[in-house]
Amino acid sequence: MNAQSRKPTIPTPQITGRRSKPRVRLHIPAHVILLQGLVSCQLDDLSQAGARVTIAGKLPGFGAGVVLQTNRLDVFGTVVWSQGACFGIAFEEPLPLHEVVNERHFADANAGHEAAPYRRSGRPGLRERPRLRGYS
Repeated sequence: MNAQSRKPTIPTPQITGRRSKPRVRLHIPAHVILLQGLVSCQLDDLSQAGARVTIAGKLPGFGAGVVLQTNRLDVFGTVVWSQGACFGIAFEEPLPLHEVVNERHFADANAGHEAAPYRRSGRPGLRERPRLRGYS
């Protein structure tokens, strides 16, 4: 076979690590629907393929079907891991990227909104630090 008849091969990108999609850190309030009912939780991070959630109650078992709900999302998935008070959800269908980005924008806006009363009240640690005067 001569060199001209061979087709060049294009390398396919390899995914390193365990995640196939980038994730965003959120730490926003959410809910999960389990067999026991609706449970409040914290949505720690989100990607197009899944999410990490923290709850105070009993964790669902591996393979359990759950529905993750925020003000803007309602997504069905399966529990794929759990550790401590956290568990991971793999979504049945990938989320559109714009929905992941919108959740990040909401988390940023929510964080600024929650911190505003502390800035106004001058809570120690958030108010402006005293300035040192120069020696003359």
